[in-house]
Amino acid sequence: MSAYDLYFISGSPPCWRAMLAMAVKGVDYTPKRLDNSKQEQKSPEFLAINPKGTVPVLVGHGVTIVDSIPILNYLDVNFPEPPLFGTTPEETVAVWQEHFSFDAAYSESVRAISRPLFRGKGAEQADEIKPAAEDLRSKLMLLDDKLRQQTHFAGNMLSAADISAYPVLCALERACCREDAQFLELKIAPYEEYFGNIFAWISRMQAIPGHDDAYPPHWRQAAE
Repeated sequence: MSAYDLYFISGSPPCWRAMLAMAVKGVDYTPKRLDNSKQEQKSPEFLAINPKGTVPVLVGHGVTIVDSIPILNYLDVNFPEPPLFGTTPEETVAVWQEHFSFDAAYSESVRAISRPLFRGKGAEQADEIKPAAEDLRSKLMLLDDKLRQQTHFAGNMLSAADISAYPVLCALERACCREDAQFLELKIAPYEEYFGNIFAWISRMQAIPGHDDAYPPHWRQAAE
C-alpha cells in the first residue's frame, strides 16, 4: 500500500497535472478516481476529506493538500529531484511567470472552446467558439515560436510550467479533433499540422517516464 492517496476525476487538467508531477518525481500513490457524472466529489464521504468538493486532493503523511499547484509545491519540497520550480531565484521566477502567464492568457479561451465541444454543443455554440478560437490561434502562434527557440516553457528544462500547461493543451487538441468540431474549421488541431513546435514539445512531454500512468483513464480506454 502506498503512502499517498490521490483523489482525481479522469480528464480534469488539474488532476492530470498532479498525476504527471507524481510521475516525474517517481512518487508512488494510490489513485482514487471519482465519478464526475455521479458528482462523487460532492458526496459526504469526499466532503469530509475536502469540504470544497474539488479535485485533485493528495492525502498522506498526515497532510491533506487541495488543488494542483499546492500539490506540485509540496512534491518539490519533499522530493527535490528533479526540481519543478528551478534551482536558482532566476529560474524560479521564470517558472512562476510562465505558469501565471499561460493561465491568464489561455484559460478563458480554452474553456470557451473545449467545454461546448466535449458536450457535443459545437454547432449550438459556434458563435462563441469561433472568436475564442481566433484569439487562441494568435497566442498559440507566439507559443509555437517560443518553443522553436527553447525546448520547454521556462527555458531548456522541464518545469512546473510545462506540467501545468500540458494537460490544458492536450485537452484542447482532443476537443478540436472531435468529428463534430471539423465543420467549425478552427485551424487549431492537430498540432502536428498547425503548430509543429508545440507538437514537438508534446512529444517530449510524452516521453517522460510514467507519462502513460498519468494519462486520463477514460481517454486510454477510448483508444483501446
